[in-house]
Amino acid sequence: MAILVKSSTVKSDKNRWGTSWACFYDAQYLYGSKFVLDVAAEPETTKAQRFYASADWFDLARSRGSFNVSELDHLVGFDGLACDWEPHWWCNPPFDLKSEFLAKANHEVKRGNPGMMLLPYEPLTGWWREGVEGHACAIYEPDGRYNFLEPDGVTKKTGANFGSVFVLFTPGYFPHPQRIQFERGIWTQKREIAA
Repeated sequence: MAILVKSSTVKSDKNRWGTSWACFYDAQYLYGSKFVLDVAAEPETTKAQRFYASADWFDLARSRGSFNVSELDHLVGFDGLACDWEPHWWCNPPFDLKSEFLAKANHEVKRGNPGMMLLPYEPLTGWWREGVEGHACAIYEPDGRYNFLEPDGVTKKTGANFGSVFVLFTPGYFPHPQRIQFERGIWTQKREIAA
């Protein structure tokens, strides 16, 4: 008997979950450098100084009546799948576009642009086998699940029914990505030791 987990997320928000700061800081610590470009974000959810928004973000913001030009200070392009990325990118891809963003990440790393993605940990799926295995350098496995943020970038979304991992992409060939376990909050633990 199959166990089906039904999402309670409104369909229009399904692809817009934001990364929590705790999750982002852990990723950045493990990456070893600051991320300079968020390739799949919105003004409310971006985690880097500069970001690409989805092509339909303007229409969505306008329909909600929440369009604010001052939010666009760090917007540098639309549609991360169509724009060139640069080294040290960060990506929490829209849920329905994981395969497309993985293909783009693999293309960009071949151009010499390393970065990291936050992905559901689903190693038995076709999209994972095609986009991660044989391409990623490392997979960082946390000791539990991260919470996400609602599209407002502030409200905590609890109860994610899947675990997530950080997937590191660097130039090179990696037939079997290294799997590295870590404790969530590692960025605060290491900062306290250094102080």
